[in-house]
Amino acid sequence: MTDHNGHSPVRIIGSRELHQGLPGILEELKKGEVRYVLTVHGKPRAVLVGAESYLKMTLDRHDDPTEALVGLQLSALLGGESGLSLEVLGKAFEHPKRAEET
Repeated sequence: MTDHNGHSPVRIIGSRELHQGLPGILEELKKGEVRYVLTVHGKPRAVLVGAESYLKMTLDRHDDPTEALVGLQLSALLGGESGLSLEVLGKAFEHPKRAEET
């Protein structure tokens, strides 16, 4: 069952409902503030966020090369719709000590 109280951007959804309502859920995830907590047998298993929201979170973690790579891939897949320049994304790959040395 999905929690649609209208006030919270967080929705609780079961795996069966996710499967049945995936197109609508994907559309709703385009809203930056919406999050889904996916449960299996009533226990939280994952959090779903939109691609652009995830990209913004990824750039805040520029000390992690894996997250930086995901950010670069997402930016490419979004076709530049994120509004982020390659320069900004490239900085995510810089090691913090290297950035201080230059």
